[in-house]
Amino acid sequence: MIIRLILGSKSDFTMEINEETPILVILRDLFYSGDWRNMKRDFESVPELYKQIEMLEEIERKITSLNEMIYEPIVWTEVVEFLEKYGFTPESLMNVTADGLYELAIEYADKNQADTAKDILKFATKVDKNYAPAYELYGSLLLEEGDVEGAIKYLNRSIEIDPWLVQSYSMLGEAYYNMGKYETAIEYWEKEITLSPSDTFTYFMLADAYTKIGDLGKAVEVLEKFRLNSENSIIALYELAGLYRKLGNEAKAKEYESLLMEVDPQKDPNGIEIWAKVHLKKGNYEKVINTVESIINTNSEARHLSLILAVAYAKTGKMDMARQVIDELKEDNFWYLYGKKEFFDELLTQSEKEKCGIV
Repeated sequence: MIIRLILGSKSDFTMEINEETPILVILRDLFYSGDWRNMKRDFESVPELYKQIEMLEEIERKITSLNEMIYEPIVWTEVVEFLEKYGFTPESLMNVTADGLYELAIEYADKNQADTAKDILKFATKVDKNYAPAYELYGSLLLEEGDVEGAIKYLNRSIEIDPWLVQSYSMLGEAYYNMGKYETAIEYWEKEITLSPSDTFTYFMLADAYTKIGDLGKAVEVLEKFRLNSENSIIALYELAGLYRKLGNEAKAKEYESLLMEVDPQKDPNGIEIWAKVHLKKGNYEKVINTVESIINTNSEARHLSLILAVAYAKTGKMDMARQVIDELKEDNFWYLYGKKEFFDELLTQSEKEKCGIV
């Protein structure tokens, strides 16, 4: 197809458009961060493509910008086929950056297309063998697939290139933890929180790893350090109370339990379930009902907390209300309900579970 563009009375500009033309725009954005000049340096050896690139550049200069609206979505297999057709390899593309490839790999990974994501990352590491984020993401994907040894290899390579790549330390800690090598996991997680003290989840994993090797004092030290910036963390208070009790410090355990009960759970959404469990064990059923109902009524995304209400309703003899909650959870979120079996077993008797329809 030939498009003739008339620009004013003295300009007559023509361009042949075919199914490959959008791929050139994809390559510009994916490999060259939108820079036609660097792209032309790599395509000088293919005159027909070079000419099209110049025409596309002219369109942008005189008419309109060319962006993802003309080619989305990017289909990686089409990109590869195009490059192979014209004899391009990752090594022959001398002016390419890996940033766009990395972002595309994330998109595919987010769509659960891990194999394609890994293909893209392999291409990225051939384009730039020192592009650390590609090794980190590749290793993370391998870890999700259960290839722990492969994951460790790629993650270690990523921090050899970039010792500041925090996510790699996190993933390496997870890999070794899953292998039962808690001391090694601790080493990596300690490095992670040194580089990034705000990585909340890592403090709890690190404390758990110390607990696994029997060093309860270090577990306490880690969580106390976390509390310096998050003193009202419900989860930290709960974990610390348990650790102090195991260490025989009952006074400290009770102190932290008291602090936990005074925390406003709406200021720590991640700890609402733990907060409720403590109050339910203390028999503060109405307090739990009032607080959780208020949270659910003001936040549509908090509907899962209704399982707490089911327990509180059952404990106050409101079995019809408890059953209604359970029935709704069974219909809308059965697997979440199933995953909370331990929560119900801990707080309800067999008779109460039967009356509200949990079993």
